[in-house]
Amino acid sequence: MARAKWRKTLRMPETLDGVLDRAGENRYARSKPPVSEQVWQQAVGLRIAQRARPVGLERGILTVRAATAVWSSELSLLSETLIERLRACGIEVKELRFRVGPLEPPRSLAEVRMSRQIPPPATLTEDLAEAIDGIADDELRAIVTKAARANLAWQKK
Repeated sequence: MARAKWRKTLRMPETLDGVLDRAGENRYARSKPPVSEQVWQQAVGLRIAQRARPVGLERGILTVRAATAVWSSELSLLSETLIERLRACGIEVKELRFRVGPLEPPRSLAEVRMSRQIPPPATLTEDLAEAIDGIADDELRAIVTKAARANLAWQKK
């Protein structure tokens, strides 16, 4: 009679990921990306990370899926820079290959952009005020004055 093959006793329940890893490749299970989303975003930046995702890493060749052919082409021109950034993050990459295909929406929320309060209009310098006074048209002079004061308000002093 054949002996039954028993699994060793576990102290805690095994995670689903652990079961799938032990069972081998499961074509219906979602595969893990070769580079985590946080590392990818840190290495390539938010804008590229939203339009391209790593899908495979084999023998130092990272395959990246881009949203469009235009993005694929642009990223291929940036390959050397992206490889340097990925290496700086600890990812051993020798080459990048790009494929075009649909991207899954990101799991994390989009970056929250900081907004600033609009500063009050600044006072014009004497030379600028004199130059603006040289404008003959009253309406145009008022518009240029308003624009110059708003622009000066944003300048760092």
